[in-house]
Amino acid sequence: MRNRGRIRNTVIILLVGLLVSACKSGEEKPLPTLLKLPEDGTVTPLPNVIFITATPETPIPIVATETPSLMPEPGTAAAPTPTDVVAVLPTQPATRTATPTQGPPATLTPSFTPTETDTPVTPGAGFSIVGAVPGEAGSASVSGCATMPSGGFGNLFQSDPNIQAGLGCPLSGAATSGSSAYQPFDNGVMFWVSSLGSQPQPVIYVLYNNGTYQRYNDTFVDGVDPSSSGAIAPEGRLEPVRGFGKVWRDIPGVRDALGWATSGESGGSMQIQLFERGEMVYVSQSGQTYILLTGAPGTWSARAGGY
Repeated sequence: MRNRGRIRNTVIILLVGLLVSACKSGEEKPLPTLLKLPEDGTVTPLPNVIFITATPETPIPIVATETPSLMPEPGTAAAPTPTDVVAVLPTQPATRTATPTQGPPATLTPSFTPTETDTPVTPGAGFSIVGAVPGEAGSASVSGCATMPSGGFGNLFQSDPNIQAGLGCPLSGAATSGSSAYQPFDNGVMFWVSSLGSQPQPVIYVLYNNGTYQRYNDTFVDGVDPSSSGAIAPEGRLEPVRGFGKVWRDIPGVRDALGWATSGESGGSMQIQLFERGEMVYVSQSGQTYILLTGAPGTWSARAGGY
């Protein structure tokens, strides 16, 4: 289509030239038929006619910059017409960058090892803490106690100055025997003893793994207090019942600090001896003697062996 337009423009120019020449000579001459332009667009040349054809213009390459633009700014001398713009495309494929490799996984190093802290427990209604306040030491020193413990308690007491300094002198010359119940928990143990030395009051000890303990009077009444709350324990764990369950449910903080029971209660025997600032309690189920120092809260440690 582009060449046809240029050929027609050339023919018109030739015809205009002949008319001008004829006007100047004053002669009337018939116009020669130079070209025959059929409807299909083909050109049939006549003899002795020189054809002037259009020479295709050389394409102007467009060099891509950081922001490619196919058209120069309007009004500049080098601005080509839209039909003359030729884009120069790269002949070589773009170079693919190397596939990044994943580095070694990061290793998380804990910055500290958390340790359980003490959560003091406040007794609820119907309970009283026995021996939770530091006792006053007697006038006699350990070396000058009026009486000394005997048996296994005596051996532990005589062999460890720290136990002597912590407990002070015994309040009686002999330990008291009785019954016990024992149950382990996620974060400690509970044990029950049938009497507190010569006092007929049964008590429950709650020992936490962080080395603290509380002691409560056992106020559970069979047939009056519910044996269980019906709480659903996690798999492999149990809800404590009866006296243990009452303390576990009703004393604020005990359940959260102690966790669930890891096995049921077990019954056995015990020996207990009271001192100025605490007591020694042997529990047959664990095979250990517990040294319990009164305080707020109290602290405990355990030694293998019994009374």
